[in-house]
Amino acid sequence: MPSFIYRAQNRESIASIDLGSNALRASIAIKIPDGLQVVRNLRVPLRLGEDVFASGKISEEKMTLTEEAFISLLHIFTEYNVTDARAMATSAMRDSSNGAELSERILHSTGIHIETISGTEEAKMIFSAVRGQLPMKNKRALLMDIGGGSTELIIVKDEKIVAVRSFKVGTVRLLRYKNQEELELKIRLQVQKMMMFIQKHMGKKKPDLFIGTGGNLRRIGKIRKKTLGQPTSLMASYKEIFHMEQSIFSMSYVDRIRRLELDQNRADVILPAIMLTKIIMQQLKLEKIHLPKVGLKEGIMLSMLKTPPKKFLLKD
Repeated sequence: MPSFIYRAQNRESIASIDLGSNALRASIAIKIPDGLQVVRNLRVPLRLGEDVFASGKISEEKMTLTEEAFISLLHIFTEYNVTDARAMATSAMRDSSNGAELSERILHSTGIHIETISGTEEAKMIFSAVRGQLPMKNKRALLMDIGGGSTELIIVKDEKIVAVRSFKVGTVRLLRYKNQEELELKIRLQVQKMMMFIQKHMGKKKPDLFIGTGGNLRRIGKIRKKTLGQPTSLMASYKEIFHMEQSIFSMSYVDRIRRLELDQNRADVILPAIMLTKIIMQQLKLEKIHLPKVGLKEGIMLSMLKTPPKKFLLKD
C-alpha cells in the first residue's frame, strides 16, 4: 500500500530507529486491532564504527551523512503519518568522544532525540522482541546479538533473563585482518571470554535454544533459504554455517555481492559474523541456531507501547 494512503486514511503510525555501528535501521508500524503491523523497514549504511574504532571519534563527513539520513527519515515519517518515534544508539556512539555533538545536531535539525544506551540495555530490548517470537517457557536459552561494534549475550531461564553481558567484538571491529587465520585467532580470543560467561551461568549443560539476532544473522537465514534452497530462513544448522564460511571466504568481495546478492557494506562484515557464530556453536556443540526476524528496532518499538501487543506483524 502506498504511503500516502496511510496518511489519507489517517492511520496513526509509530517508528523506531536503531543507530548502530554499521548502519542506521528504522521501522514504521501502523496500529491495528490488538497490535502493530510493520509497513516499512529502512536501512542506511552509515558505518559510524569505521571512524570510531580507528580514531575514537566520528568524522565530520559521517556526522553530515548521519544528519542527512535523519532528515530523510523525517520526511518519510511524515508520509506515513508517524506520530511518535524513538531512536537509540549503540556501540559506536557509546565509544565516540563526539557522539553527544552528533545527537545535538540531529535533535536541532529534526527534533528526534537519540538515546545512547548501554550494552545491557540493548540486550534487554532485543530480548523483549525475541520472546514474542520464540517460546522459552521451561527452557534455557542463549541469545546472541552480533552488531558492528559489540556482541551481546543474554542467558535466559524459563523466560527470565538471568545474566547479560556486552563484549567489544563486532563485525566492523573485526574487519582489519590479513588472512582467515588472523581473523579466526581474533575471534577465538573473544570467544574464550564468552565461554567463561556462559559456563558461569549455565554450567556444563547446553542451552535448549540458541538464538541469533542482528543484520548479518538475518542475512545468514536469507542465504540459507535462497542460495541453499532450504524451506525457511528462521534457522540454520551448524553444517550450513560451516559451509557458508568456507564458501564466502573463497569468494571475492565482488562475487559475494553478485552471487549472494549482498549489499556492498554487507559483503565484508558477513564473514566475521559467520565465523563467530560457527565457533560459538562449535564450542557449545550446538546443532542449530534460531534466527527470528527481530532485533533492537523491534524491541524499541515494543518499548513505546503501554502493554505488549497481541499481534506484532513483521515485514520481511
